[in-house]
This record gives sequence, structure tokens and C-alpha cells, in this order.
Amino acid sequence: MDDLRVPTIPLEAEIRYFDERPLRGRVFLPPLAHYHTGPMQPDEWMNQGSTFFPFVPDGGGQAMILNKRYVVVLSVELRDMADEDEEGALLLPVEVQCGTLTLRGMVNIEMPENHRRLLDFMNRPELFLLLRDGTRRHLIQKHRITTITELAKPEA
Repeated sequence: MDDLRVPTIPLEAEIRYFDERPLRGRVFLPPLAHYHTGPMQPDEWMNQGSTFFPFVPDGGGQAMILNKRYVVVLSVELRDMADEDEEGALLLPVEVQCGTLTLRGMVNIEMPENHRRLLDFMNRPELFLLLRDGTRRHLIQKHRITTITELAKPEA
């Protein structure tokens, strides 16, 4: 039966579901990406077309199948995975509000020069926004964002 298993990379994750309860456990990313070498990045995985994904909670709980529509935020640590920035991309500090949850970090705007406003970036078709906070990556469902504010850039 192991011959039929699809290879995956387990990744520790914390999920804030629609009722804001935190879920801790593991998600499973494909080992190969469609558009670059190496494993699929968490934001690519969450923004692909599938609606449901497996989640194994910490503490030996039974695996669950979660619906992406009800995920407010999925947070992961990227210690061992490559996180490449496109040359010329704009890193913009922002604060994101999702109901009572507030997150701060950086968004990486990889768009043409005349479309680098935060508004243009937020209106892209991807369902999840990637927010960088050090080695943490927060994948925030855009439909659950109540406000996003551009913060002042830190002095160099």
C-alpha cells in the first residue's frame, strides 16, 4: 500500500480557523514545484486550485481534511526551505487586520513598476496573501482581511 502514497514534505503549521481557534500540527507540501526547481513553497501550495487539504493535529489526533475557505491564517516556519526573492521586487512593511487578529510583516511585491501600489497587489487573483515576519510566513486569506495598512519604512 505504501507504493500508492504520494511523496510530501511535512511542515509544522499553526492555523487560525474561521472561529479564530488555533490549530497546531502538520500540513504536507509537494516535493516538486511546477514553476521552479525544489519543493513547492507554502504560498504556491495554498494558492493552487484545490479546495481541501490534509492536516494532522499535534498530540496524535486523527488527520482532518480542512477547507481553505475557512482558514483565516496559516503560519509556518521556513528554516530549511529556500525563500527566494525576485530581483527588483519591492518589500513593503504592512499591518494586516483580520477581525480581532493583527499581524505585521513584509509583503514582497513582484509586479511591474507602474503596478506596485499596495492596492494593485491586494487586487491580484491569489486567494492568500504571503506576509513575511522573519522566518515565519503567514498565509492570510484575502477574503478574511478587514484592513491592510502600509507602515512607515524603517530608517536604514
